[in-house]
Amino acid sequence: MRTHAWWGIAVVALSALTGASGAAQTVSTPVMIEYYYKLAPGASKEWLALYKKNHNPILQQHMKSGLLLSEKLYERRYHAVAPAWDYKIVMVWRDGAALEEARRREPQVIRSLYPNQEDHDRQERRRWEITVEHWDDVLNEIPLD
Repeated sequence: MRTHAWWGIAVVALSALTGASGAAQTVSTPVMIEYYYKLAPGASKEWLALYKKNHNPILQQHMKSGLLLSEKLYERRYHAVAPAWDYKIVMVWRDGAALEEARRREPQVIRSLYPNQEDHDRQERRRWEITVEHWDDVLNEIPLD
């Protein structure tokens, strides 16, 4: 089951705290991740409705607790052949430790937001069924000076 698959990126994000230059960043450095979703033809409205209903409220709880600093959702303004994606979500996490903390808290947050766990899980499975491709990019800012 691919629900909560985006948590797998936490391991990558934590290891990304050492930049391409090899210089260690501080643990309190924010972690920016771009999450990409390519959907089955005609499924974008359904996917977006499911995301807003079942996943975004969890992220809003992480924002309230200070683990997640920002979340922005994008769609392309113009058609592009590659890379092919329908939605991109850019999240800025407080730091690498915040990703792990959010992963640990997620079951409790879900229980508090969704009393009918089976319904939530069924809808999340559906969101992943109509996701044809998904990938994450953990970004490491390189100073230009």
